[in-house]
Amino acid sequence: MDNTSTVSAPRARRTREAQKLRAKAPLAAHFEDCAEAVKQLYAALTANSRTLSEQDSSRIDPLHATVERCKKRLMSWGHDTGASCRVLDHALRRASKPRGITITLLKELHELVVKSILLNCPDSTESLSETFTRSHDVDETPQPAVQNQPSVSPLQSPSKHEEAKEIIEIFGLVDEELGFPDDNVSLSPEEYLADVEGILDELAALRSTLLDPYDDELSSPLLETNLASKEDREYIQRAFKKASPALVDSLLAANRRRRELIYKLRREQQQEEAELAKSDQLQSKPHATLQSLAGHLSRGKERELVGKKSKRGPGSTRFRGYRKVKTPLGSEAGVSRTAPSTKVAESSLFSDDVIDEQVSVTSTTFSSLEPFTIPLHKPPGAPVPISSPKNLPFRCQYCTFEVPLEFEKQNTGMTESDWITHFYLDLQPYACTFDGCSRSQRLFGVKQQWCDHEIDYHRDPLRKSWYCPQAGCKTSEFESRERFEQHLRSAHQDFVTKQTPEFLNLVIDSSQQPSSISQSFVQQQCPLCGHPFNLKVKPLEWKDHIANHLEQFALLALGEEEDPESSDDEATRREIVTEFVGEIQERYNIAKSTHPEEQDTTVVQPSVVLTESFDHRGFTEASGDSGRTAENKNLWEDKVETYLTKQPEDELQDEGRDIDRSTEATIWHEVPKRDGQFVGRDHDLHGLNTFISPSGHICVISGRGGIGKTATAVEYAHRFQDCYSAIIWIEAETPGSLDDQYASVGAKIFSLGTEGGQDPMSYSINVRSKLGGWDKRWLLIFDNVEAWKDIVRYIPRNLTKGKGSVLITTRQQSLIEIESRGLQQVLHRIELDPLTSEEAGQFLLCSIDKTIRSALDVPQHPDYDLAVKIAELVENLPLALIMISGYVKISKTSLEDFLEIWEEKTAFRAKQVERSDGKSRRYLSEDDMNYSIDLLWDIGISELPNPARNLLEILAFLDPENIQKDLLVRDHDEYYLTFLNSTETAMYRRMIRHLQGRKLIEVREKEEDGVKFETYKIHRLLQEKIVMEIGAQLKFDSAMRKSTTLVRKAFPKAPIIQAPAPENWKACKEYMPHIFSLHRVFKTAQELFPGFQRTEELADLFYHAGFYIWDRQQKEEDGLAFLDAAETILDNIGISPLSPRRADIHCMSGLLRNAMGCQQREESFNRLEQALSIRKKVFQSQEYDRDRDILFQNAATDYAILLLNRYEFKKAEVIFNKCLVKYRTWGTEESIPFEYSKYYYNMGIVRICQERLKEAAELLKRSVELAEAAFGKTGQYWDNYFMLACCVRLSGDAQRALDMHLEIHKARLEELGKHSKSTILSTFAVGVRYVGVGDLDTAIAYMEECVDLANTSNWTEESIGRAQACLARMYRERGVNLDKASELQARADEVREKYLQYESEWVVGVGDQYAIFDDLQPTDEGRYLGSLLLQILWARNRGEELGHFIDSWGREVTVLTGL
Repeated sequence: MDNTSTVSAPRARRTREAQKLRAKAPLAAHFEDCAEAVKQLYAALTANSRTLSEQDSSRIDPLHATVERCKKRLMSWGHDTGASCRVLDHALRRASKPRGITITLLKELHELVVKSILLNCPDSTESLSETFTRSHDVDETPQPAVQNQPSVSPLQSPSKHEEAKEIIEIFGLVDEELGFPDDNVSLSPEEYLADVEGILDELAALRSTLLDPYDDELSSPLLETNLASKEDREYIQRAFKKASPALVDSLLAANRRRRELIYKLRREQQQEEAELAKSDQLQSKPHATLQSLAGHLSRGKERELVGKKSKRGPGSTRFRGYRKVKTPLGSEAGVSRTAPSTKVAESSLFSDDVIDEQVSVTSTTFSSLEPFTIPLHKPPGAPVPISSPKNLPFRCQYCTFEVPLEFEKQNTGMTESDWITHFYLDLQPYACTFDGCSRSQRLFGVKQQWCDHEIDYHRDPLRKSWYCPQAGCKTSEFESRERFEQHLRSAHQDFVTKQTPEFLNLVIDSSQQPSSISQSFVQQQCPLCGHPFNLKVKPLEWKDHIANHLEQFALLALGEEEDPESSDDEATRREIVTEFVGEIQERYNIAKSTHPEEQDTTVVQPSVVLTESFDHRGFTEASGDSGRTAENKNLWEDKVETYLTKQPEDELQDEGRDIDRSTEATIWHEVPKRDGQFVGRDHDLHGLNTFISPSGHICVISGRGGIGKTATAVEYAHRFQDCYSAIIWIEAETPGSLDDQYASVGAKIFSLGTEGGQDPMSYSINVRSKLGGWDKRWLLIFDNVEAWKDIVRYIPRNLTKGKGSVLITTRQQSLIEIESRGLQQVLHRIELDPLTSEEAGQFLLCSIDKTIRSALDVPQHPDYDLAVKIAELVENLPLALIMISGYVKISKTSLEDFLEIWEEKTAFRAKQVERSDGKSRRYLSEDDMNYSIDLLWDIGISELPNPARNLLEILAFLDPENIQKDLLVRDHDEYYLTFLNSTETAMYRRMIRHLQGRKLIEVREKEEDGVKFETYKIHRLLQEKIVMEIGAQLKFDSAMRKSTTLVRKAFPKAPIIQAPAPENWKACKEYMPHIFSLHRVFKTAQELFPGFQRTEELADLFYHAGFYIWDRQQKEEDGLAFLDAAETILDNIGISPLSPRRADIHCMSGLLRNAMGCQQREESFNRLEQALSIRKKVFQSQEYDRDRDILFQNAATDYAILLLNRYEFKKAEVIFNKCLVKYRTWGTEESIPFEYSKYYYNMGIVRICQERLKEAAELLKRSVELAEAAFGKTGQYWDNYFMLACCVRLSGDAQRALDMHLEIHKARLEELGKHSKSTILSTFAVGVRYVGVGDLDTAIAYMEECVDLANTSNWTEESIGRAQACLARMYRERGVNLDKASELQARADEVREKYLQYESEWVVGVGDQYAIFDDLQPTDEGRYLGSLLLQILWARNRGEELGHFIDSWGREVTVLTGL
């Protein structure tokens, strides 16, 4: 027997099998060949350069860059198109032309690279021989040897160059024109590489075609397909009553195509099964067993084709039909039983799932169909259990490809959503629903692609077209500017040649109008069933609704699946139930023996729990006779069986799903998802519950970064949720966003509207008041608090008397210093320690190995001791353990390998320390940065691809809790952001997958107003590490620039004329936290990296943020911090002090400071004076521009208003009159009422100061009328009306003034809420006015409310002091509460003494406290509510000596001369 043939036979068989595998995915195979060949070429050039002479080496070295560029281009193309896995083969399975062209190009590319290697690096011939044989399907079956002749293969030639020539000749690579190169000539690969780059260019040009291929394999005859057309037509008649005849025909044709393809696949698989049976290999290939098709074909003739149903092995790919949902659609609401929506699952830093981003291909609701009784269809389930990698890959019965298509998922397992995604890619259920569409035959497998098609071609209301202006032109409408211009140049050449390019462009631009296609989009109802859409409220409502219809109809092509259950299935099910019951019974017995005294109240008794009311949320606590447990075990099993039978199939099959335990009674607000792998902390959690389970208590959880503070708070919220009616989560890391978060609490829990002009701070105080008075048990959690002052005003004042508790997490207990004695008595503190070694080992193992089902299995795990050892190396720090698990899983290393890497890195660090005289490379203190995180960063970042690392560096500069995908992925023109372009979806998914897999970020899915979007979270400790790292590596400037540009694009710019822009508030609120984060990094960089590059773009961003703070009346200190940072940057980069941006900053800074009280009055005046000076110079030095004119006049008005604060009303009058002249050139009072309203209002104040009250009243009355014309009866109207009421009181009509102030108070209360500064001022004014009419009791009631509200608001301290002084006098005048009056007066005296230095020269030495307090108020915020200050002012204007005056109480007051 020939030994050679015996040995070679298996090899030949393996070769044939490999060729079959390559034939199934030829694109992936050829791409792999090309990638390997390019890598070998680079390696060979590197090796040759070391052995050649210096002259030859210098010739080869420059080629490295070219080869490396080719390699990068090839790999990028492979990832983008899916050629690097089976995705592209799958996409082109029915597109033969682009598939053939691509394969040809890849073959040519491979040949060129092989030529270059063989002719220039002959030492590489042996390694290339097998690769090239594989790629060109060369039969390696040995040939019989010729007798008397040695068996010498081509690879055994004595000369390496001869070997290369023989290989070229064998594989047909000889250039017919040039022949073989001369042996003495050393050829370079330049010519080959030029051709290689040319082919890469061709492949790149094919990219758009490959991403959107058009099926061309639809020519095979239709066999037996008319059998189901009656079923399709009946379905359409019942469900699609509004479908047009053309649409009906299109849908029927689509289902005929699907049935044709399914029939074809069935026949091919039957033939393959028969061939395998003949070769006696059927049992070894269970995935080829297709006899089970019989039970799932919808017609008898089709059943006859395949025979009887057979049992299937775990790898079987039995064709399965749709699953009918037994619950009919009997109401208009309906119930969705289509496939679950495929989405990016919310993962956690403490979870292990790394889920690829998938486009949603299934619908989410089926509620809008009109009511009719018709069963809903569900896609067939996967043929094998897909959650475990051991069952992967398997062969898909609908496309014959091995699934999953992505190689990496074979190691991680698939989810049900992954399978549904793939199934719909095969079925292609989506088709265009518009009549006359040029792509009506195009079917889509991804819902988003179909949606994009309908929007781009039919549904975009903003779509524009170009119309030919020439009458009678045959083609009148063009979809693009380029096509219209081509039309003009070809059809109207005479006209074009006579025009200048500028005029031709004008003609083209003026010919653009709304598209007739878009104008025809009045499809306000479903084209299939007629359901109406409210597109203004829900612009994409049609998407899910119509997609549901199309999915349901397409599933008919499969036929209905028969009931798969058998007696074996029943036995297995019963066995599972019995095992489950036994396990719970064992746990019950253990619990009873451990805590016998609690058995009647806390131990869940199985015999009692499993009643008919038992639902899917889990066991409920109950008491009962424990002695009944044994007798009722069988009954218990029956109950469990009943419970399991009632559950939806998806819930039973979805292994590892984190079931939401929230009950209907608990209101959840922004509480993060529970971590299913949380371990330990039982002592801390029970201690925490002991502290805050009583109402009115506060507990502070502290610990170093990464210790698990947030995770512990999340676990507590979920574990003890039954104790609370509402659990509210507030991210406190960015104090500037707290008002907006509190606003969402008010809207969701208390249904408080946000309409009107109520400022965010007042609104949050209103929410706080509601929360404090709520009669339900609530828990308020502040996560990542920096200081007590950041959150104190959001905690109800009556916490100790209410029904709520507060939980705070912070890094250091010292950060939370509570001054209130009452709160100190209910404050508790918990300092978290690292996990125990056993807990840490369990956490690490369970994060890596998903096969671990119980904590009891952990100690027996073979890697348990190793996991404990590694955990101890990182001090059992949870964040470090998370990073380790991510690294081990994504890099596919073992714990043993990781331990070796750790020891190598540790030794290397030790040497670095020795060389640097003991100074380690550490940029943060030990308190802030754990050594473990520092070292893990070095380990993990070394293998992170550059794009992913660049993205991670950007994320380090943004708000860590909520980084929107839409912020990152846009159409970027900047070269340094091209890797985040919206077209680079494949690259972006890879970057996110890398970061998520390494547990560096957490991916979340959120929903707002019915729109789902993706966000990311990154640990703050990791952010700090990254910032320090890139700062030390001089990469800080690049990362800061990228982050700044991204936020600048998303954050709305301030209007040029600095007018309020409420339409931008929503977007500003969404992205403001990122600017706070950039500001924090900016301040850190100033201290640690003083040489970092400041940019004008960053200064502009800070200015826009400062404007937004002023526009929304948020915390003035935050606005000033942004503006000061912007000014610092402009100083550093040398921007002129007279630049327009400087004026913008001065103006905003002045207005913010003016609202902060008398302390900032002088600086506010200086800022507005500088703004006016710059605006004037800019306006006068340039050509006239309306915007610059408006800015100049506004600056003048703002400056003049502050002149009124200084009693310089003569100067102010001159400025106001100049503004009036300008207003008259702009328009009439009717056309620009706001500008004239400002003028009349300001001049009314001037006339009051001049003691011309009648004129003042007329001016103020006109200002009120124009304010109403401009804005209606809103904020500005009531501001002007308030000043008019003051003027009426000064004129002597006290009752009318009171009535007016009561009207204002009522309006402000309704519009702004009682906590608004404006409302509190009105409360104060009403109290003062009641004194004027002699009703002291009512005056006291209003003033008491004013003082109460003022103490909990953002009112200035001098305003509060004035109210306290007035209330103290009221008490004294009435003879009540004298002790309290003394206390109030003492506080008022302290305030007056504190701010006496800021009084104006007009009241210096006056000595009357009420006149002084009035003087400390701004002119337009109640300065003239009293009359004494004005009497002093008028007397001085008349040149009279100060003496006796009548105050607001009607009492004579003697005023000292003073001056």
